[in-house]
Amino acid sequence: MRGFEGGYNLRDVRVNGASATPRINDTMMRLDLASPLVPRGGKATITIRYSFKVPEHGSDRMGRDSTLYEIAQWFPRMAVYDDVRGWNTDPYLGQGEFYLEYGDVDYAVTVPAGYIVAGSGVLQNPEDVLTSEQRRRLATASRSSDVVQIITQAEAAAAKAQLKSGTRTWRFRARNVHDVAWAGAPDFRWDATSWNGILAQAYYEFPKAGKAWEHAAEQTQWTIRQYSELFFPYPWPQATSVAGPVGGMEYPMFVMVHYGNDDQASIFGTINHEHGHEWFPMIVGSNERRYAWMDEGINTYINAFATEARYPGQSAYPLYRKNWGDAVANGTQSPLMTAPDNIDPTALGAIGYRKPALVLLTLRNQVVGPSFFDAAFREYIRNWAFKHPTPGDFFRSVENSTGEDLSWFWRSFFYTTDVLDIGIDSVSTRTSEGQTFARISLHRFTSVPFPVRLRVAYADGTTQDFSFPVNIWARSNRFDAVIPVRGNVVGVRLWPDPSVPDWNPSNDTWGKAPTAKAIGPVTR
Repeated sequence: MRGFEGGYNLRDVRVNGASATPRINDTMMRLDLASPLVPRGGKATITIRYSFKVPEHGSDRMGRDSTLYEIAQWFPRMAVYDDVRGWNTDPYLGQGEFYLEYGDVDYAVTVPAGYIVAGSGVLQNPEDVLTSEQRRRLATASRSSDVVQIITQAEAAAAKAQLKSGTRTWRFRARNVHDVAWAGAPDFRWDATSWNGILAQAYYEFPKAGKAWEHAAEQTQWTIRQYSELFFPYPWPQATSVAGPVGGMEYPMFVMVHYGNDDQASIFGTINHEHGHEWFPMIVGSNERRYAWMDEGINTYINAFATEARYPGQSAYPLYRKNWGDAVANGTQSPLMTAPDNIDPTALGAIGYRKPALVLLTLRNQVVGPSFFDAAFREYIRNWAFKHPTPGDFFRSVENSTGEDLSWFWRSFFYTTDVLDIGIDSVSTRTSEGQTFARISLHRFTSVPFPVRLRVAYADGTTQDFSFPVNIWARSNRFDAVIPVRGNVVGVRLWPDPSVPDWNPSNDTWGKAPTAKAIGPVTR
């Protein structure tokens, strides 16, 4: 990544005190034990001495910018052994690295005495590394919804100019997580606030990070509250955002975000997206290494709700649809079930992020309905918190909750690259025994079925809507909708709600079709 070559230099590997010879295969290491672990509570102590180079200016998941360090994916972690595939031995290739096992992590970071360290988990020895004033301010922030400056700009600038001899060790503990990360700098500004007992923090160098970062603690707090109230309560005691060279990257209780400018909106989207990952995959431990949509796609889905809440009137639909549409037009699409390493790099944003988000919005708003899907989505999180769901687990969870067979939807939008294209072939009317009927001949041009909604326009300027279930397509790609109408039909429109992702609008109207409504909020 960016010309940097590196990796662990192993010096000593031991199991239960005895020297062990590891078997290295790419980014995976296998250790054979002298005897099997005892089931249900057996323990083994593995010690590894190792070192690695920190890349300048960021390379993939860690980096250094002058005296600022952002360190992630920095220690060996256990692979997952699950009841689906056994040991998960997929090597790390730069995308989808979060399939890890949950546990408690205690770690210590020894740095030059003038450094401030931010990290996953809770600081265990504040009396050793913070001044009494900093501890007092932190205690105030932990009880306040207002932003408190733990380290002011003047104090940060003075700290960098005043060299201190020796080192200090910062000790952190993180419970029920599958990874930890940290950052350190001598001139961090440090802001904090809280919500519902959760400390929200921002660390940044000023003016390098931009004035936007003076709003980062509030944005972090807002994000944690938003997703907690919408989907599932945030389960950890703190959430931290750090400005640095790595850009957008997420770990339990800790995210790295790019530098901003004077506009606070320049960082909000990334802070919101990265902290959205605290729910997927930090709480719901899906395998992004194989299924990007279960991580990035679902996170992009929940981001749509936060964006609209933060900026009323904005809609996620146009961006999501354009991004997916570009991949369709360029021929770079692949099924959502494709492993991220096999997705065309130019289409990763579309296939890993925006298409699955738009597909889920479509399922919510156009198929099962917002109230039913919202309940199903929350139940999925509850059922699979701190576990490892597969795509099938997600599909079954939604179907069990909504009471609907959605196999047609999963097959169409997750296992193929086909797109929705239903059109109007013709419209005719007849009168029988005083009742006028319209025959609207519909044609499905692709393999993708979908429930149909029609808006009929009458000569007197009024309109009327009609709906048909998805099973009208069970036996044929053509369907004649015969409907009673209340006057002379002058026009028909498919999808009066234009957020339905039909990719060929040219055949969606007949006659003087009524206008489609504007694309509204996803949260309706």
